[in-house]
Amino acid sequence: MTERPSRVRCMPPVEVDAHAAAPGHFEAELVARLEKALATLPDAERTAVIAAVGYAGGSVGAAMELGLEVEDADALTRNGLQLLRAALSDLDAHGVPLF
Repeated sequence: MTERPSRVRCMPPVEVDAHAAAPGHFEAELVARLEKALATLPDAERTAVIAAVGYAGGSVGAAMELGLEVEDADALTRNGLQLLRAALSDLDAHGVPLF
């Protein structure tokens, strides 16, 4: 059997930078930041935001998930969204649309 040459090739920094800026990379970074910010929320607010916004259940979905009145779930959702906006404020300042 003959020895095959290595397929590993060094990439110039310009190509590495272009790959990092490729579509999908930025979105993956945003998802990671969002997950990290969600993890910092109190349990009730996190559950409300995920049910209302993430699963598009609105205040009713959050209320059902938390076993609360719709008004209370709506308040938790709004509070959770404010906390997320604060945690991701640097993105908002750069023009990245948040919720």
